[in-house]
Amino acid sequence: MVQINLKLKLSKIRYGIKVSYNTFEKATYDQYLMSSLALRSKDETQAYQYIDEITGSGSLNAHFKNLYNKAKLLSEEQLRDVMNNSLYPMLRIDKSNSYIYYPQLDISVFNNKIYTGDFGKYEDLIERLYIQEKVIESEVFEKGNDERPEPYSIQLDNDIVKVKIVDEWIPLDTTIFQEIFVNDLSSINKFEGKVHDGADGSNWFTLTNSVINNMYSNNNYFYEDGDHCLIRNEDVRKTIVSQVAGFYIYKEEIIPYINNKELCEKVLSILKSNKSINEFKTKSLITLLTYSDDLIAQDIINYILARKDSKELALMGIELLNKGIEKKWEDEALKCFLNYADSSSYSLIYKANPKLIKDIQTLILINPDYLTTKHKKEVEEYKKDRQAKIDTIKNIIGEVTASGIRESVKQLKANSETKKFSKLANKYIGHSKINYEESTIKELDKYLKEITEMHNLEKILNLQIIKEKEAK
Repeated sequence: MVQINLKLKLSKIRYGIKVSYNTFEKATYDQYLMSSLALRSKDETQAYQYIDEITGSGSLNAHFKNLYNKAKLLSEEQLRDVMNNSLYPMLRIDKSNSYIYYPQLDISVFNNKIYTGDFGKYEDLIERLYIQEKVIESEVFEKGNDERPEPYSIQLDNDIVKVKIVDEWIPLDTTIFQEIFVNDLSSINKFEGKVHDGADGSNWFTLTNSVINNMYSNNNYFYEDGDHCLIRNEDVRKTIVSQVAGFYIYKEEIIPYINNKELCEKVLSILKSNKSINEFKTKSLITLLTYSDDLIAQDIINYILARKDSKELALMGIELLNKGIEKKWEDEALKCFLNYADSSSYSLIYKANPKLIKDIQTLILINPDYLTTKHKKEVEEYKKDRQAKIDTIKNIIGEVTASGIRESVKQLKANSETKKFSKLANKYIGHSKINYEESTIKELDKYLKEITEMHNLEKILNLQIIKEKEAK
């Protein structure tokens, strides 16, 4: 037995049920008075004369006569009931009930319950509507006929067909089934996979043109045991096609990428060969690469980074470097790594291709054991030059500090030279927090330039101090 979801052109006739019956309400004084008049008056002339006497020609005259005319339509028993219980009969028309009749199944659905035959023709219809009052009149009227195709759940068991209505499986004549089944399938020849014979279980649907067109909307698919497998960002959707009772049906299975090494590697291979891998979502690519062999992941990262920049893939490539995958990296990939790597990864990137890193500031951060002879010499010279500048800076500062000129300058008349010297002295000699050991070469050049200027000013100002002393 197989359960299928398909479209049927099943007729549905909607009927409404109109019921007229009397109910009782508390009588108003006016209704009570006119009911009493209708019960006791001999004729209409006498009653009207009485109404004219008590109301005159005012607005109540017509009102009372209208109530009297309604009351005289009541039976004597009803009028006495008004007198005794003050309950006035009111006509109520109820159109709230309706049902659906399926002529091809000969069943009705009323209040979400199935009834055999036409529910409106039941002899005990009023009782089934739970109307307790005495019914004066009832009528069943058609509200509309709908034959538009709609999806239904169908059970097929050999030659027995059943359709699900509400929560029940209703037998459907196979001849009628063939007539009302809506088959939107003209492109079955486009399907290149395997068509299975027969089916079991549930979640089957009618195969349509749109389903087949969706399978071949792009080239990102493959076949597994004849079943079509569509590659998607989140997963692979397998479509199983079968033929039952002369028509085609299908069901889908979703296959996730997570923890599926074989599937991930197959999908990556197809995406690369189709040249559509660059359009695949990066987050989804990371999933595929995570569950693939490291060398396959390296090949894909090389391929993509040669064509576009990606921080996520670059960081994943750096992870592979840290895992020991050092050879066969493309230059473009390694350049991209450099854009997002921290200093701890520079050595591995350099080791993969020493020619890519030429900047001395980066070279000095690389493990010396990996450096080429040329780069090792450049680094040594750089460090030597850097240390020489630091030593020069410290020597000048020590010399100026030892001279004690900072206090002596205060005796001179202020001018541009004294102001400049004091500013530089405060920066480099005062409570300076400059860490020369951690400064860049560019910063050291700036410091050395200013400190040399301070040293020269110290010599000039020292001569001025000597002259002033001699003048005294």
